[in-house]
Amino acid sequence: MQVDTRILALAGLLGFLVVVATGRVHGTGAHGTQEEAGPARETIVYSSIQPSNWDLYLFDRPGAEPRRLTTDPGLDYNGVISPDGRWVVFTSERRGNPDLYVLDMESDAGPRPLVESPALEDAAAISPDGRWLLFVSTRDGNADIFATPFRPRNPSAAGEPRNLTRHAAGDYNPAFSPDGTRILFSSSRDTAVATSTTPSLPPNYQASELYVMEADGTGVRRLTHHESWDGAPAWTPDGREVLFYSQRDGEPRIYRTGIEGGGGIEDGDGIDGVLPEPISASGEAALSPVPAPGGRLAFTVRRDDRWTIVSTLPDGSDPRVESDTSRDYWAPAYDPESGHLLAHGPGPTEPASRFESDAPGAFRIHRPLRVAMPPGRRVSLIGIRGYLPAVDPTTGEVATSEAFARLVASRPDGSRKRVVFDLAGADRYRGPDSTWGPTWSKDGRWLAFAVGPPFARGNVDVDIWKIDAGGGEAVDLTADSEANDAFPDFSPDGRRIVFRSMRDGNAEIYVMNADGTNVQRLTHHEATDTMPAFSSAGDRVAFTSFRDGNFELYTVTLDEDGRPGPPERLTRHPGLDMHPRFSPDDEWVLFTSQRGEFSDELPLLRVIFQPQPYGELHAIRLSDRTMVRLTHNKWEDGPTAWVRGVPGLD
Repeated sequence: MQVDTRILALAGLLGFLVVVATGRVHGTGAHGTQEEAGPARETIVYSSIQPSNWDLYLFDRPGAEPRRLTTDPGLDYNGVISPDGRWVVFTSERRGNPDLYVLDMESDAGPRPLVESPALEDAAAISPDGRWLLFVSTRDGNADIFATPFRPRNPSAAGEPRNLTRHAAGDYNPAFSPDGTRILFSSSRDTAVATSTTPSLPPNYQASELYVMEADGTGVRRLTHHESWDGAPAWTPDGREVLFYSQRDGEPRIYRTGIEGGGGIEDGDGIDGVLPEPISASGEAALSPVPAPGGRLAFTVRRDDRWTIVSTLPDGSDPRVESDTSRDYWAPAYDPESGHLLAHGPGPTEPASRFESDAPGAFRIHRPLRVAMPPGRRVSLIGIRGYLPAVDPTTGEVATSEAFARLVASRPDGSRKRVVFDLAGADRYRGPDSTWGPTWSKDGRWLAFAVGPPFARGNVDVDIWKIDAGGGEAVDLTADSEANDAFPDFSPDGRRIVFRSMRDGNAEIYVMNADGTNVQRLTHHEATDTMPAFSSAGDRVAFTSFRDGNFELYTVTLDEDGRPGPPERLTRHPGLDMHPRFSPDDEWVLFTSQRGEFSDELPLLRVIFQPQPYGELHAIRLSDRTMVRLTHNKWEDGPTAWVRGVPGLD
């Protein structure tokens, strides 16, 4: 039976316009849109915690040296092979945004864009007859599952993808049934924990369960009931059972369960009370199961501090290593024609360009990504591997913390890196000598920054220091305070510094002269106020506050004598809104937010790091509260710096 032709219906995409000849989807004011024409007038530099240079690898036989299929220094991952073995479809972030690309295995030509938009496209799946493509996209605001005709030779002829799930929760990792009539997927739609109001995540935050639906998106039925994560579902070749990983035993482990039944039971898990059967070994982290040639089952496991692709018989016996041991590999997929194994893993790196962080790699994450904001505003986004960046408005030089150990400055591409201040003298150090959170005076002369345990919870001793950016002795501006003083930001004229302090027993916003004198308190509330930023005119301060039971953005207006008015709440959302920064003309406030939620299952992301729930960049226009989402990916995009166009910055 073929896929239902109802998938062809052009339902339209909420908030989007038309597909242009290149296949790129352009958005309305609800999203930033990718912009190619004309130079960017402004630049946003932001922190991003993500892996470095993933590539696709093809194994002709178990354990053999694989063939590297992609060579771009960006991220290429989650590849699948078409039923005829000719096409490889994968996710690539080579242009700064996760899009789907296609590679013709019968041609020497390189990968070409297949499905693009300003949002995320990921987790491709091809129907057994090769006619349909499923993928996950955030183009309608959160992770949903879309369907489109699979036309690798002429992507622009495919038309508008159709949203099959249209749900406020996250829907992930679709898989066609062997006959093409049904779709497995994971979703957080029935998760009891809907929001998080703290920086740390509960174990079951937005946890996904398994679901099945008809190929046209109707008849959604829940398959598993468990408080932790069930995900990455795959069909057995006969279409009667489901393979998946689950964290019901702690570490993720591979399980199998039947597909038919009444949809599970509320006081347990499984189908009609039948518990899922464990396949992989207990205590060994295992993810991403798929059927393998010869009636076997393949998945990726964590062994000896490395992720390896292994296969077993359906009952978990006769384990066999399928990949080599030279690198990590994830997300196995097989060529239905040849039986060759496809997976992704780290590509080669340039040692000279290595920048220390939680995920070391090249300093600049991706090429500058140009986005458009209403009305006709063009902004260039530059993601970097350093933490909490600041930009010299006079030269475009970027100052940031390298692994929270030292303060460094470099060009935006990471070249000409120089150490500005280093007390720790170690890599990836976090302690009382950590240097982090810089701010650059608008004349480019001074850098202020925090010294002490990064993001310390509690009133530990953290101080604010200042140093001549060109070199010289650093001065501790808050040496007389034994409290947690952090997150400094220079006023536009360089005469004052706003910062967060717990010197009165609670986290509040303060301002002081640039030499550390004349400290004044700006906020008075029993809840946490933190992460302040001066407006470009110096007449307002934006900050994050927990005063209404959730971290939201607020502003205070300063009079001519620097006295603050009453705080005004800027955002209203159940999730976390953090790290505000004003645009150069003070029309917008840029911030990081949880409102986009996850774009993939959390256990699949933990192979790199533990992501925080507020990891996408958003901007809000002060005049009318118009909201724009600027980044769409599965990594944590953090604090920012927003400057007018500086020669050499874009």
